[in-house]
Amino acid sequence: MSRLPSIRARPQYQHLDDTICMAMLDEASLDFEAYTNRPDPGKQADSVIVEIACIKLNMLGAEGSSSASEGDVSRSWDALPESLRVRMDRWRRPMVAKRSRR
Repeated sequence: MSRLPSIRARPQYQHLDDTICMAMLDEASLDFEAYTNRPDPGKQADSVIVEIACIKLNMLGAEGSSSASEGDVSRSWDALPESLRVRMDRWRRPMVAKRSRR
């Protein structure tokens, strides 16, 4: 629950239901775990996971799209921006291929 106030502090998300915000935080935590190959470290990764959740909230309704144009306005999305990946790299554990026993 400690990450929810960080999202609520942003004006663009104050109108959203807590259930939606918590779902995005849960997904963001799973994305963090998948990228780093380790469990969510908790408070140490709060800012990174909140940023991932905000990206997910911004993309609601645009799932599966990488860009959109409406009139003179064009938008594009990057699932995980390089700047965020760099921040997560400090926790990243390399995947090790298991050798089969013969």
